[in-house]
Amino acid sequence: MSIPVDDSKTHLGPPRRDTDPSSDDDRHLGNQSTNNDERPLTSDNPPPASGGNQWGVLFKAIRDGTSQLAEKLGRDPDGGDGLDSAWHPEDYGFQEDIEMREMLAQEELENDAYASKLQSVLGSDANNLVKNLGLGETPSRTNSNDENLVGGVLWHLLSHQMGHNPEEIHDDGAVPTSTEDGLAPLPTELRKRRKKKWYDEDPTNDKEGRRKMKEELLTQKIGSLLTRQRYMIQLCRALMKFGAPTHRLEEYLQMTAYRLRVQGQFMYIPGCMIISFDDPLTRTAEVKLVRTPHGLDLGRLGDIHNCYKNVLHGRLSPDEALPVMDELLTRKSRIHQAWLLVLLSGLASVAVGPWAFSARPVDMPIIFILGCLLGILQYVLAPRSALYSNVFEVTVAMLTSFLARAFGSIYYSNGEPIFCFSALAESSIALILPGYSVLCSSLELQSHQIVAGSIRLVYTIIYSLFLGYGVTVGLTVYGLMDDNATKATTCPSRDTNIYGSVYVQEFVFVAVYCAFAAILNQAKWKQLPIMSFMGVAGYTTYYFTANHLDSRFGSTVGAFTIGLCANLYSRVWHGHAAAAIVPGMWTLVSSGLASSGSIISGLAYAEAVKNNTVSDATSTKTQESLGGLALSMVQTALGITVGLFLSAMVVYPGGKRKGGLFNL
Repeated sequence: MSIPVDDSKTHLGPPRRDTDPSSDDDRHLGNQSTNNDERPLTSDNPPPASGGNQWGVLFKAIRDGTSQLAEKLGRDPDGGDGLDSAWHPEDYGFQEDIEMREMLAQEELENDAYASKLQSVLGSDANNLVKNLGLGETPSRTNSNDENLVGGVLWHLLSHQMGHNPEEIHDDGAVPTSTEDGLAPLPTELRKRRKKKWYDEDPTNDKEGRRKMKEELLTQKIGSLLTRQRYMIQLCRALMKFGAPTHRLEEYLQMTAYRLRVQGQFMYIPGCMIISFDDPLTRTAEVKLVRTPHGLDLGRLGDIHNCYKNVLHGRLSPDEALPVMDELLTRKSRIHQAWLLVLLSGLASVAVGPWAFSARPVDMPIIFILGCLLGILQYVLAPRSALYSNVFEVTVAMLTSFLARAFGSIYYSNGEPIFCFSALAESSIALILPGYSVLCSSLELQSHQIVAGSIRLVYTIIYSLFLGYGVTVGLTVYGLMDDNATKATTCPSRDTNIYGSVYVQEFVFVAVYCAFAAILNQAKWKQLPIMSFMGVAGYTTYYFTANHLDSRFGSTVGAFTIGLCANLYSRVWHGHAAAAIVPGMWTLVSSGLASSGSIISGLAYAEAVKNNTVSDATSTKTQESLGGLALSMVQTALGITVGLFLSAMVVYPGGKRKGGLFNL
């Protein structure tokens, strides 16, 4: 059933999430001020010197002044996008069956009475449907109003065909068929007819003119409805393409549907959004499938959210927002030159080596070469070949691990290796670790979206198995070719004199890595400071926790720190939290996998194949080596999930009171 939406309500969400203590306080203060201001404020009647009302007014003035100062400094006035939980799953779709059940449950009825009541309600609904689609009298000429979009496209076509006017439908769904005095019009044959004179004829009363007028009115209404639906489809496509957190996609579209008076239901599964535009008056629906690969563009993600918020607040109409959306979808990325992306891949690989995999300065040139090789395969070869893109991860892991063991097998005259094999192998594939997928699956599971979260988590595990398999194959192939291949799984002991201080090695390179990773994913320059700060904050807590306790617990503490900073950034400064924490999440994924050593755990199997000593025991080690990376990824994902959940509990202990309009 169509539920009218009151334009006077500022909140657009479901009724159960419509409570806001701050708004209640403001209304309470407003009522008190109205009551106190009934008497004129003169010298004979001064205002009271004390009371809770004056303290409330004082605090409100301080809060408003602080908000105005923050907006002048660049704070977004529309609200932030924190990492708290999304809506309850029941809030995403229509609940006609639940509402009917609650209505029938208000009275204690026996089984027969309940069935009779239910039949009466359904019969009334069917009667309204018949009335809506029955024959009615020709509507009078009215002005077009985009807000009165009752029903869908089929309903407007049927109403035009049968002579109904959707604007004259009452709340109960009935079409008026009587005059104002409640009497039916007289039959045509009983009316007294008078021959019209030529000067009484109105050109607008011509049958052809009335038909064109109806067609124009119908075209405007259907065109407005189709424009709103097309905007919602484009918004969904843009959010999926630019990397909006997947646990919020259904909520974004549902809030947009409330605002634009579009009846729709939405269901997200990884890689596809199912959109159903409903027509409650004709009991029909139009289903759209939006299939877009989930990408990541940190710069355009903020632009899409700004456009979304402007439409939601009425500053932009769907007609005005569609060109903006189309321009963002068709515009080239800020950094789209292949050679520049390859160079950034090499620099990011160099920056991740010292703090994550104990790389030394002598290892950095080789890491840069391997990182550039990864960039060539990812940004040059894979886009040109759809067939190769399916095996991109496996081939990269095989090739880089093969070359890493080759460089690691070069020794000094005293037998000590020149390069650190483990640092070369792990740093070269750090950029293709599924860190963002781990973040999305964690947020989905935290928001109780079991279908999307479990699918993405399983995909992350399979993806990690591909990487582990590729590394094992690369190590094994080179071991068969070189009898003197290195067997070292760790780098030589750290020497703090190499970088001057262990804190320089750990924390300075983390900030550099976060900056390069953000630029590689199209972040804007003004986003780099907050991204680097959150990455350093999360890794700092992880570093000290992992040294004293355990790396898995360190992932939880690091994720809690990043989530706390992001939620405060959203709540205080109204920033985009999820875009700001992406580089920080990559640091936790790289650190967790490095501490477990699972990336090069296939070295034992490679040696067994070389020495022809494969047995049941080595088969067990083989399974452990292939599954070690996936197991470490699951442990890291669990730690990140718990940390983000705890941070949301601290910043939003009672949930997001305003319904989470702009939450990521």
